[in-house]
Amino acid sequence: MNRAIIHKHLVSALLILTVVVSGAFCDAIPRKVQKGQEAWRSLKQAQNAFESNDFVHAIQFAEKAKEIRRQDAQWQSYTLENTLRKAKVRKEHDVLDAVKVVLSELEMKEALDIVDFHVKAKGIDYFSNKFSKLVEYMDFYSHYPEADYLLGKIYRLEGEFKIAAKYMEEAYKHSENLDVPMQKYDLLYDLADLSYDLDEKNNFEKYLLLIVKDDPYYRDEIFMKSILRIINENSKKSVEKFFLLYRCENDLSLESLIKLCEFYSEIGESEKTLRCSALASIIALTKIESVLSQRIIGYEYNGFEDALTKCSRYSDIVDWGNKNKIWEIFCILATSSADNGKINYSNELLKILSRAEPEEYWRDYASQKLIK
Repeated sequence: MNRAIIHKHLVSALLILTVVVSGAFCDAIPRKVQKGQEAWRSLKQAQNAFESNDFVHAIQFAEKAKEIRRQDAQWQSYTLENTLRKAKVRKEHDVLDAVKVVLSELEMKEALDIVDFHVKAKGIDYFSNKFSKLVEYMDFYSHYPEADYLLGKIYRLEGEFKIAAKYMEEAYKHSENLDVPMQKYDLLYDLADLSYDLDEKNNFEKYLLLIVKDDPYYRDEIFMKSILRIINENSKKSVEKFFLLYRCENDLSLESLIKLCEFYSEIGESEKTLRCSALASIIALTKIESVLSQRIIGYEYNGFEDALTKCSRYSDIVDWGNKNKIWEIFCILATSSADNGKINYSNELLKILSRAEPEEYWRDYASQKLIK
């Protein structure tokens, strides 16, 4: 083989090696998600398909949304890490707000936009004002809880409860990424319902308690001991005192408290039932008063029985109370008081409920539960 042929083969081999190495290097560099191909667009397509009962395409678009989010997070992570090649960035000793200034001076617009986006969304304290914390956060950010939640809903409707729970648990694990933070509670309620369907009682309780424990009133032991102390006085006057002294405008936990009341009642946890029903009853009355004050000019609280009687005038309030188990929770408060030995308190409350519950069924129930 002459030199010309050898040279030709060497050049060809080098060209092939260059292409392979270049290709590998290009693959190693994450690609930026192009405008018009963002993850939220695929999620929107998934949601539209879901609403049209087109579950096949809903799953495809949701999985695509997750993949795009991962790609975006990888590119952002690469872009941020790449700034550390600059000595001026390293000299800022990981102080995030100082790094921002340097990125602006160096005209590293993409990196600066990434920093600004996440600082605006989370606040600089979330990252302890450390650039390295923001870079680490990219791994967490790569998860798309809205997509996982939607996939969970789809599989739940298909009867695949365990698969649905897996997706929803993943969504909850990364719920700090939710664009609408309050959606976390919808997710927890769905996880609780799924656990009930799967007969996983411990998880059912766990997810409901995660909602309740976000209620500052429930977490406030001084407040909770105070309302229970009035019940423990076990006198007829204690009933009106209980409903007169306390209000709680945070109704976010009401549904979870009522479900926990039913759960604890079924398994014979009378103290937990009383605790949950006491707070739920105060939240319910606060909500009732809020509605009545909008309906009745110059409304004033004139006693628990009077408030219930006024509710009976409005069919939509009665329907709301039935749908949300409001009339039932007052009865649970009475019966759980009796279960805890507070017979006088229970009987007085049952007498009021037997006269004034807006729904006839619960008036009759209260009458039957009276200890005569």
